Amino acid sequence: MLPKLHAAFGAAALLIIATFWTATVTTIVIGDKYLIVMAKTGIAWGLLALIPMLILTGVSGSQLGQNMRGALIGAKQKRMKLIAFNGIVFLVPAALILLPLAMQGQGGPLYWAVQTLELLAGAANITLLGLNMRDGLRLTRRRALTA
Repeated sequence: MLPKLHAAFGAAALLIIATFWTATVTTIVIGDKYLIVMAKTGIAWGLLALIPMLILTGVSGSQLGQNMRGALIGAKQKRMKLIAFNGIVFLVPAALILLPLAMQGQGGPLYWAVQTLELLAGAANITLLGLNMRDGLRLTRRRALTA
């Protein structure tokens, strides 16, 4: 049961981050300030879903990997540290900084610098979570073959 929960938590986290990233890019391309504010508001509130999913993914992954060794487990653990670092240092602060700036209609240098940083860190986390999902599927297949 734990492997399925871990996969669900990880998939949900990846989907939420990808949705945030896509909403940001889409509203920037459209250029409507109202839509940008709506996206930034949704992202800020969405943190209430994303953060627990990432925590649950990390905790369940730690439990699953507790007695496992190997390159795939090591790679997943290193990536999770980077994902957490990006989230805590860049993504959550960026979301909370961008919302009031967007609400004030400010699109100046500070806004665009933080927005660029958020998009880069978000793309990195999407990539890292995707790689972890790929490696998790490989581990699941290996376990099924040896069982």
